[in-house]
Amino acid sequence: MAMEKIKRIIPYAVVLLISIFFWVLACGFGCETRSGNLGPDFWPKLLLGLTMVVCLYEIAKTALFYRGNALEDDAGEEKAEAPKQYPGLLVIGALMTVAYVYFVSILGFILCTFLFLVLFMIVGRYRKVWVIAANSVIGTVLFVLIFMKAVYVSLPLGQGPFQQFSLLVLKMLGIK
Repeated sequence: MAMEKIKRIIPYAVVLLISIFFWVLACGFGCETRSGNLGPDFWPKLLLGLTMVVCLYEIAKTALFYRGNALEDDAGEEKAEAPKQYPGLLVIGALMTVAYVYFVSILGFILCTFLFLVLFMIVGRYRKVWVIAANSVIGTVLFVLIFMKAVYVSLPLGQGPFQQFSLLVLKMLGIK
């Protein structure tokens, strides 16, 4: 049982150590910030801090409360079937992510992100069209608002008519 706990803790411990390493690097950013503004070290430190908190939580939860596999085989019960796996869909998802990186400068962040979210849900075997459309629109708008209003990242607008589309959407969202 103790070995099983250790095997479950190791990935979280590794991520925790990597996060600590990058936190130390982020503390070494040599920059001056104006008072009242966030510096370039804020977002990396925030994400790394949250990652460390999650890792510590999972380590503590596993160490203190993990009891192993409590399933007992009864003679009259059927064994649970393993869930069906789709390795081809995993490869397609990875290729879509690479394609996203390529097409984001051509189509622009807004259109490319919307299409990526739609296609990713379809590849993920979700079939409710209205839910896919709503999640894609809401997700794209939230990403745009977060990146452009909160984090102040300049997102690619695209080329040609795609740039005009991006500018129209940004105008509708009140982003200049």
